Amino acid sequence: MRGERLHVWTDGDHVGEFMRTSGGHVSFHYDSKEGAPISLSLPRTGKSSGKAASAFLENLLPDDENARRRMASRLHLDSTDTFKLLADADTVGGLVFSDKPELPHHPIEAKPLDEEEIGNQIGYVRANGYNWFARDDEDEFYERDTPKCRFSIAGGQPKFTLARRAGVWLWPNASIPSTHIIKPEMRDCPGSHRVEDAALTLGTLCGLPVSEHGILTANGAEAFITRRFDRIVDGNNVRRIHCEDLAQAMGMDPESKYEIGAASCVRFLHHFDPSDETGYEWVRRLAFNVSSGDSDSHGKNYSIVLAENGFRFAPMYDMTVTRIWPHVDQEMAMPINGVEFAELLTPFDWEAFAEEAGLDGERVAHIARTMAGAVLDHLDEASAGLPDSLRESMRKAVSKANENIQPLHRRMSKPKANTASFSGGGVWVSPHIRSGYEVSGYWRSR
Repeated sequence: MRGERLHVWTDGDHVGEFMRTSGGHVSFHYDSKEGAPISLSLPRTGKSSGKAASAFLENLLPDDENARRRMASRLHLDSTDTFKLLADADTVGGLVFSDKPELPHHPIEAKPLDEEEIGNQIGYVRANGYNWFARDDEDEFYERDTPKCRFSIAGGQPKFTLARRAGVWLWPNASIPSTHIIKPEMRDCPGSHRVEDAALTLGTLCGLPVSEHGILTANGAEAFITRRFDRIVDGNNVRRIHCEDLAQAMGMDPESKYEIGAASCVRFLHHFDPSDETGYEWVRRLAFNVSSGDSDSHGKNYSIVLAENGFRFAPMYDMTVTRIWPHVDQEMAMPINGVEFAELLTPFDWEAFAEEAGLDGERVAHIARTMAGAVLDHLDEASAGLPDSLRESMRKAVSKANENIQPLHRRMSKPKANTASFSGGGVWVSPHIRSGYEVSGYWRSR
């Protein structure tokens, strides 16, 4: 029996198709061996792990099952089936999906969203975290057989995405690429939208590339807003740029994002760049997230942009100071040398981590200490626009995170180009548990 298929397109060209058997196994098949892969976990030639194709798709959807149910309801679907939710949707990266062998097409004409509607959507998402997908049940597009609004965005934090075209806001779909992501304040983390804005500003001041960001105010409602780095806007034309997060690249499903270790990330990158310059650049980003008090910096918070012959790091995103809110887990998502709390980290721990990862310990410790110094030096400037109480909470959280790192207060050296080439041979085996023991990620010959 012919299995279910989900066709994949990039820049209007058919790339291949995901296939699902009656038993539920998902695989991906390319039309050609030439060109960039859609994922490092799904190479054009050679093998991929058995779950890589399914994991790649799952990482494009919200983590929250309630958010997926909301999507299905708004699309008049009878289930939260992954193939159905992604078909015809605007998704992260440069791919478009269709359950038919024709490129999805939706009318470009769409009713612009006014300030009141955007303000209402901010309020809906803040009040009811799973309501990412639309306005209320009486809105205009809900009554259509084919809703104009059709997007999917990954992660656990409530958010939504919009398209900016010809000076107006539109709901996105497969034919209308979104250009911005909007994150309302989280109810249990007061001021989260402003803290994220300040954290990205801090990253910029520390010499890191970050996504363009700010605070959106609509009809009296506030939210964090960021311009998508996986879109290029040229006048009224928007082009999707293909990227993926490290969970996708390593073939990990979203439920396993906290199982991705720092040393595994470095070893994974080493396979594509034996010089390890890409690995050192990633360490700079990791060091910033540690020193800025972001305990939730997991594998899906780092992305790469794929091109014909290799990849580079995407700008940083999803940066915040989680240590501000005591009820949020204080342990780092990626422990360093087994140390789970940032304030306990010493230069020795960074050196030991480097040795485990195959990097130079002295260089890695210098990166971590210099980044800590930069974070502390620029903290007041980055947080200047926050309300007094929030600014003080951010200052305390960041200062605590750097208690034992022995910061170096000096100008940071300019990083080398962070590009890597695709290399052939082998299959990446993701970190896993075997016979009750943790096994780090490693490359296995075909």
